[in-house]
Order: sequence, then C-alpha cells, then structure tokens
Amino acid sequence: MLWKSNRVIRQAVRPMRISDNIQEYIDLVRSGEYPVCKDQLALMDYIEKCFLEESIYVDEQQLERYLNQEQYFPFRLFSWEKFIFTLHNCTYKAPGILRWPILFVLVGRGAGKNGYLAFESFCWTLPINGVKNYDVDIFATSEDQAKTSPDDVRNVLEDNCSDLGKYFYWNKECITNLKTNSNIRFRTSGFKTKDGGRPGAVVFDEFHAYENYKMVGVAKTGLGKKAMPRQTIITTDGNVRGGPLDDMKARAEQILHGGIADNGMLPFICRLDDRKEVDNPDIWHKANPSLRYLPELQRQIEMEYADYKQNPAANSDFMTKRMN
Repeated sequence: MLWKSNRVIRQAVRPMRISDNIQEYIDLVRSGEYPVCKDQLALMDYIEKCFLEESIYVDEQQLERYLNQEQYFPFRLFSWEKFIFTLHNCTYKAPGILRWPILFVLVGRGAGKNGYLAFESFCWTLPINGVKNYDVDIFATSEDQAKTSPDDVRNVLEDNCSDLGKYFYWNKECITNLKTNSNIRFRTSGFKTKDGGRPGAVVFDEFHAYENYKMVGVAKTGLGKKAMPRQTIITTDGNVRGGPLDDMKARAEQILHGGIADNGMLPFICRLDDRKEVDNPDIWHKANPSLRYLPELQRQIEMEYADYKQNPAANSDFMTKRMN
C-alpha cells in the first residue's frame, strides 16, 4: 500500500548517465511506498542535479564485477546500500578520480551498517579496485566495535575457503589479499597508530562515540599516498554533543539544504524529521531504510518502543540510536 502523504510525488528526471542501481533507489524514495525524511528527498534531488550538470559517469563494468562478490556473502545488499556503494565506489569525474570519495551514513541501529562495511572493505582489497597495497583501516573507539566488520569478512572467507582460500591469507589481526597485497585491519585509540601510514581507505565505525578529532586526524593524514583514497563514516546518532558527529551532520545539512559544495562528500541521512513522529510506527522507516525488509527488526523496535514510552529517561537510546 502506498504511504499517504500531503506532498506531491513528482516524476523523476532521468539523466542519461545515471546507473540503474542509483535510479532504482531514487524511484523508491519518491514512490511514496514508505515514508522518507526530508534529507533523503533532498539527496535524491542533489544526485540528479550532479549527473545533469557535471561530467561524471558510473563505471558499470566495475560495478557489476563488485556486485558479483555478493555470492560469497550471507546477505544481499539492500537498494539503499547499492545506491551508496555505486556512488561512493564506481562514480568518477575522470578515470581514477572518484566523484564522492567520502561517504557519510547516518542510519538507525539495525540497518546493517557492519554488513555493508564488510562488503565494501572486502571489495576494496580486490584487483577490481585497480590499486595494489590498498590497505583498509577500520577505526572505532572500542576494540569490539572495530573488529566487527573485519570479523564479518573473516567469516565470509572461512565459509568460502575452497573458493577464496587461495586468494587471501587471514588471522585474528589482519586479512590480506595475496594478489594485491591489500590488508584489512582494525584500529582503536589503544593502538600505536603512527603518522606516516599509507592506507587506501579509512573507515570510522560508530562515529557518534568520537569525543574529539585526535584519532580522526591521525587516520586521515595517511590518505592520499595511494590512488583513489576513500573515507567511509557510518554511524547512528549518539549522546556526545559538540563533537565530530555534530560537525559532520551540520556539514551534511549544508550540502543538502544550504547549497555549499560537497567537496567529495556524499551525505546519506535517515532520521525522523520531528520527535513527535516516534509515536507512529509507520514513520519509523524514515530512520531505518532497511526496516521494510526486516520484519523481525520491526518487532524488536516495537518492543523497545513500549519500554521507551513507559520510561523515556531509562530508554533514551531508543530515540537517539533507533530514531536518530
């Protein structure tokens, strides 16, 4: 059933160079089938504007080869994940020059953030990426969180050892593609992270927990020594105010609604537009674009909502991390 809204659902302009994986999600957002936040609608307009006005293109052959890797994973990317993956990894201004090398993702807890990070990190190490020694450093403020996506990749390798064992070496600390010599490693503030590293990509997991820029600065200064440097920042909202996440959200809002240049950042934000919307379960889709595919998650959120209504102070994470 279509989501009923007062807004007019306008027909999407279809730039000639837009990829099907991008257009599919644009059409879904605008279809009215599920409620979406104003940031999502603004992003769809922005992406179409970029494809219409700029000389950018999607490397469809590379994208197809990347998406072929889904066969090894215990899940398939959702439409929103294919959308951001295509824009972040296969959309170019010129050969070897990524249009959106910085990906910022703010989605509600349970959307599948770490699964996406595992798939993307795995892909970066492959010859498909076209860069040897393309190391991937995954940062988080706790070791358990930093290890989550590398552990997911390790499980994929172990489950597909007969196919992938000859291409990778792995242990508890590092995953290495033997052909490209690219590594996936986890990092925390407890690591002796040195200036002078040469990662191809850095990932900041659960960015809401970062209280300052100390670890962020060290991680980012190593970029640029390898071709096609990338950053992925993925998170729910959190309780740290005035920190890096608030700065990132303000920048994203200015890109989408204030008209500043994006400087290579793709801002993908899913959240409630108003706190009062929390009382309508249909609108929870605004904060979690995966909810439509995950009925068990819907049920879990319903139970947490009941606890939140009974005692909001003791269950404040429901609003902060489930609803952003």
